[in-house]
Amino acid sequence: MYTLQSIPDFASLIVHLVLEELGQPYTLNTLNFDAGDLDSPAHRALNPFGKIPAMQTPDGPMFETAAITLWLADRHGALAPAPTAPDRADFLSWFFFTNFSLHTGMMNLVHPYRAGGEDISFAVSQTTHARLMSELATMDTMIVSRKPRWLSAKEPSILTYHLAVLMRWMKAFAYFPEHAIDSANFPAIHAILRAMETRPAAIRAAADEGLTGAFFSNPES
Repeated sequence: MYTLQSIPDFASLIVHLVLEELGQPYTLNTLNFDAGDLDSPAHRALNPFGKIPAMQTPDGPMFETAAITLWLADRHGALAPAPTAPDRADFLSWFFFTNFSLHTGMMNLVHPYRAGGEDISFAVSQTTHARLMSELATMDTMIVSRKPRWLSAKEPSILTYHLAVLMRWMKAFAYFPEHAIDSANFPAIHAILRAMETRPAAIRAAADEGLTGAFFSNPES
């Protein structure tokens, strides 16, 4: 049994999706950001930085989205190539690229003022938008040319869910609307998002978090 510390539509959403897809029993402990729940001693015992997600496991607490989802995939033998699989190295490269480069870019698109204040926020957002468009185009081309099983509309993986949530936020929550990124610009990625949002596991997790409609491929802000 797992206990996931969650705030709706925060990074815990990715772990929530993975737990549902794996069919593992879990409890969702929904926190209140505005009430300061992230700074509570109970939460900081799970994540010393006071962030989301954090998860209690039979082996102790975990934090960091990529760490949790990769650990779950390896523990339950699903949603990622096995450690000895020939395509494991390639998968890890794209998985961590998504979690570090794309995730950092998304944060700069949604919160560009954090880099140096409001005075440079538009420039930060504009530069970030251009970089993300280039990186996503490269990823889209890779999907079309190589058809990796771990980044496909045919089956879910921890990478498809990480990417789907990031693309949701890039469109729905861009600080400057003109820099919002529509997945429809990247046909292979868009097809993955459309497939993932129709999966029963994703629909269940989305309902728990109050998400409706095409919550990955055409999200509402």
